[in-house]
Amino acid sequence: MNKVISLILLTVFVSLSSHAKQEINWPDSLSTPIFKAFLTAYNANDPEVLSEFSKKYYPEKKAKNKVIYWRKVFSEYGKLSAFKVADAKFRGLPAIWLNGEKSKSWIKMVIMTNKDGSKIKNAGIFRGMRPVGVLPPYQAMSAKNMPEYLSNYLTELVNEDLFSGSVLVAKGNNILFQQAYGYSDKKNKQKNTISTAFGLASTTKNFTAVAIAQLVEQGKLKYTDTLSQHINEYPKDIAEQVTIHHLLTHTSGLEFDDYDPFYYESKKAKNIEQLLAIQLKYIEHMNDERRKDFKVLNRFDYTNDGFILLGAIIERVSGLSYAQYIEKNIFNLANMKQSIADNNKLTTYKNKAIGYSHSNEDMRFELGGRKAVTGSAVIDIIMPAGGTYASTGDLYKYFKALNQGKLLSQDTFSLMQKKHAVKGEMLTEQNNIYYGYGLFLTEHGKAKSIGHNGVDWGVGSRFEYYPEQDIYVIVLSNYGGIAGSNVADHIKDLIEPND
Repeated sequence: MNKVISLILLTVFVSLSSHAKQEINWPDSLSTPIFKAFLTAYNANDPEVLSEFSKKYYPEKKAKNKVIYWRKVFSEYGKLSAFKVADAKFRGLPAIWLNGEKSKSWIKMVIMTNKDGSKIKNAGIFRGMRPVGVLPPYQAMSAKNMPEYLSNYLTELVNEDLFSGSVLVAKGNNILFQQAYGYSDKKNKQKNTISTAFGLASTTKNFTAVAIAQLVEQGKLKYTDTLSQHINEYPKDIAEQVTIHHLLTHTSGLEFDDYDPFYYESKKAKNIEQLLAIQLKYIEHMNDERRKDFKVLNRFDYTNDGFILLGAIIERVSGLSYAQYIEKNIFNLANMKQSIADNNKLTTYKNKAIGYSHSNEDMRFELGGRKAVTGSAVIDIIMPAGGTYASTGDLYKYFKALNQGKLLSQDTFSLMQKKHAVKGEMLTEQNNIYYGYGLFLTEHGKAKSIGHNGVDWGVGSRFEYYPEQDIYVIVLSNYGGIAGSNVADHIKDLIEPND
């Protein structure tokens, strides 16, 4: 009997190993030779080799910029290998799924050539998705094996300089893995620890949404309330149409950040009322100057500006500052000791991670090592749309508190998890993303999760909960959004590889 079991296990092991190493069946396409040449040049991680490839295959005017672009991609994903041809073509062209050799991240790439296949007209990558079908490791990883695997995986990423941050994975009330890597302050050689507070960027939006839901439960607000009921100085033609529901779901159509004067003035704001005043100042320039005959968009269009308005409503209805409200009604109730919502506290808090990036102040990639980030790509203060800090352990406590009804009733939390808006539906690719009230609802094949992510210079946050498996995944990085997403996405494959 034991011999039979051993033979079965050996057969499974060999099958999985051969599946993992099988060669891609390249398509009969003009782009295939260029794909192969690209992977060789890209993986060499040598500017001269990549420059030769770019000079050969890109038009002269594009070649130099493409060297910088692909070097940037390498700094995010490391070496890539071809995994399979995508099931669906992109505008009639074959797309290739690439997998990070160390990062384990998925990228879909398309190359458009000229008529004779000698030059690249355009080449692009698609992020945040994963291939259809069964994926490595081909079977869900057991809770027992996950700690050692993650330790080895993350150590390799750190050695490749692809990750710095903190990771926590838990099943129910049991923490399976919790480790920190890299430095919170490279200059002073201060290492990240499991209690280090990291910038959350847009993950902050979930705190804002929970605060609004609490005020609804207290009878101080309704989701159907219009903006005019709480911010009466906002122009009536807009404020009488836009509801709290619209603001929570990014469906209002209120957006200003594509107007540079608004963006740069907002970065100088010190509080929410100043941010509100700047919106009013530039109201004619909202939505590419489409204020005339404003109509609520009623479809998903991600914007920070709507959450600024939610923060103003929280302050006016509660009588507390945004920071005071979040600390009292969320951080304290969930016992979050390493979380910061107050700008003054942030300046003196010692165990917080400095962000590091390859980008300069103009958000352009520069060759060389990562530099300490000065300022934010959004706004340089903590606000309702982004900027709070927390440790991985605190975010775990927070999401458990939500699941256990300590911050909201179960009915209210269920309402927050409804698919109120569609961010993207790609049914053939099995990659669907929806938005609830301050929550992303993702369906990547069989993997279904709820949570939020945040991206800024040197900030990458992701917290997700997988209801079917009762697994929490929290990844915080001070190397930016891609570094955090690489890890969180690979853990998704470990939890649910579509087996």
